[in-house]
Amino acid sequence: MLARLGQREWALLAVVLTALLGLLWYYLFIVPTRQEIATVRQEIDRLTIERNRGLQAQRALPELRATIAALQAQRLAFLRALPREERLAEVLSEVLQDAEASGVVVRSFTRSRTSAPVPEVRAVNLALALEAPFPETYAYLRRLEDLSRFSTLSGLNLSVQSQEANPTLATGLTLTVYVLAQGVEAETGGSTP
Repeated sequence: MLARLGQREWALLAVVLTALLGLLWYYLFIVPTRQEIATVRQEIDRLTIERNRGLQAQRALPELRATIAALQAQRLAFLRALPREERLAEVLSEVLQDAEASGVVVRSFTRSRTSAPVPEVRAVNLALALEAPFPETYAYLRRLEDLSRFSTLSGLNLSVQSQEANPTLATGLTLTVYVLAQGVEAETGGSTP
């Protein structure tokens, strides 16, 4: 049958085979290469962004190290300033003196341990039940702010006892006092007053 084909048929067959080879070449080599090029370009864009972030981080590294060193120095200074022991008697004495000076009556006083936000620090909650009119209660709270210890007022509950012009308030408050945990003294060095 191939012997009977003329020159025209051979030319058409050659054109068709060439077109098929061209399409085959296009779909088997060129399309995957284009997809790979697009994937590589996306990867290059992603890596360029990461490289730029890395360069920015590298430029900021000295400042970050200085900030970390400053924060570590502040932390160490804070730990050195913390009292080594609870000294509950001193705290109670100071709290009661401030209450008496403010005209507040302390009805009850309880102590409990709690967790501190810093591992080297121990926290002690002091729950106080007070009675006094608002001005005296406010003055007492202001005095507690000036307590000579590291402390925070972590809870406050006020309730009115009567409906008069300046009623007596029943106040429940929780004062959290912070002290250095045992075993940390060697790390911070030195002693505190």
